[in-house]
Amino acid sequence: MSAADDLRPEDSFWNLIAIYLRTERLRRGLSQSQVAEIIQADKQRVANTEAGRLHMTSVQAEQLDEAWGTLFRVLRKYAVALGRDQEWWKQLIDFETGALIVKVYVSQFIPIPFQTEAYARHQLIAGRVIRDIDAAVQGRMERTKLLLGQLPKLEIWVLIDEEALDPPIPVEDKREQLQVLLDLTERTSVRVVPERTWHIGSDGDFELITTSFGANLAYMWAQLGGRLVHDAVEVREMALRFDRIGAKALTEDSSRELIRQRLERLQ
Repeated sequence: MSAADDLRPEDSFWNLIAIYLRTERLRRGLSQSQVAEIIQADKQRVANTEAGRLHMTSVQAEQLDEAWGTLFRVLRKYAVALGRDQEWWKQLIDFETGALIVKVYVSQFIPIPFQTEAYARHQLIAGRVIRDIDAAVQGRMERTKLLLGQLPKLEIWVLIDEEALDPPIPVEDKREQLQVLLDLTERTSVRVVPERTWHIGSDGDFELITTSFGANLAYMWAQLGGRLVHDAVEVREMALRFDRIGAKALTEDSSRELIRQRLERLQ
C-alpha cells in the first residue's frame, strides 16, 4: 500500500486535495508524468503531492483547473484559509525525518534540538499552557533525539538572539544548558544575534526545511501550534528573512566564544 492510499480526506483539506488530484488523474487515464507536463514539474513532484508530502501551489491549481475544469483553486483557498493544520506537529516530524537541511530562527529561547530536559521543563511550566508537562517534555526530547541522530547527514543551522543565553532558570540548569549548546556548536551551525539589534525576526519564529526529496518548505511558529508553508513564494520570503537576520548575527566562532564566556561566568 502506498502513502497515497493511507491518506484520509477527513484529516485535512490538504489530504482532500491530494486524493482529489489522484482521483482526477486516474479518471482521465493519465500517468503522473503526463500530469507533470500540465503543471510544468516532474513526475516526482506529482507523486509527492498525491502522497500528501507536498502541497499543491496556487499556480499548479490554476493550471489543472484550466486543463481539466476542476476545483483545485477553490479547495486550495479553503486549505490556506484554515491556516493551522490540525496535524501540524506530526507533519513537522515527518518532514524533519530524513531531511537534508533544517534552519531555525528562535528569538527568546534555546530551540529544539538544543534544549536540555531541565530547560524544556522550566519553559513549559512558565508558559502555563500545557497541561501534561511530562508528556510535552518527552515529546521535545524525542524530537531532539530524532534531529541530532541524523547528524552529520543532516545540516542544522540556528540563529538565536543573545537574550536566549540568559534564561530565568536556576544556575545549575542554566550551566547545563549552555554547556550542551556550546558542545553542539562543534557539530551544527549556531549564530547569535547580539543584544539590542533590531531585525526582521521580531515578526516571529520559524523553521526552514529541505526534505530528503529536495522540497523546500517552512513552518511558522505560533503560541498554540504552527502553520506549514508550502507555497514557493512564501518559502522564499522566509528564506530571505533567515538571511537578513543572519546578516546581523555574529560569526560561528564569535558566537561560540560568546557562549563560552557566558558559561564561564556561571562557574
